[in-house]
Amino acid sequence: MAEAGIEIFIATAVTLGMTIAIYFGERAYRYKRIREGKHAGTYGMQYEGGEHP
Repeated sequence: MAEAGIEIFIATAVTLGMTIAIYFGERAYRYKRIREGKHAGTYGMQYEGGEHP
């Protein structure tokens, strides 16, 4: 079996970086919606610190 070239490691690092960026982007958007008191896909859970209708 051939050894993995540096390209495999670079591709893995780039993919991991993109995944983390998407995760934190969605998280920031969700927290923004919660602060605004809007539905944020929270499955009906209520969070403290925000005003709820």
